[in-house]
Amino acid sequence: MLDILVIENLAQLKCVSDPFRIKLLELLAVEAKTGQQLADELEIPRAKIHYHLAELEKQGIIELVKTEQKHSIIQKFYAPVAKQLVPKLDLLKYAEEDSKKDNLSFKLQINEKEFPEFKKDLKKYVKKASSKNGDSNYQIKIFPDQN
Repeated sequence: MLDILVIENLAQLKCVSDPFRIKLLELLAVEAKTGQQLADELEIPRAKIHYHLAELEKQGIIELVKTEQKHSIIQKFYAPVAKQLVPKLDLLKYAEEDSKKDNLSFKLQINEKEFPEFKKDLKKYVKKASSKNGDSNYQIKIFPDQN
């Protein structure tokens, strides 16, 4: 399972904007389940569950993780592809940027081997640079390359 799945398009965003689908993702995040197991747990028709699972799978939000044969029925178990969903930074951009450079973000390329050391150093720097009575609060999030 990936740590982060970047929502690349509006179809994916629309797919996960449904509160019922979020509930399905929450249940699937605990453990992989079949449509029947979800239907039983939520006490709703299996057909409704299968419709929503198909949409989530079509958009790459969930995946088939295993199958089991029970009598003459093949059970399909689904799970989310990632622990967290994050929209692409410019997905909801509706206006041209005033300048090419903003003062809140920057692009950094670092390979996976060097990332743990970078993260450790960044935490040290943030701790050192932070003041307990500062006026501004910032949150640092690192996203995988979206290109």
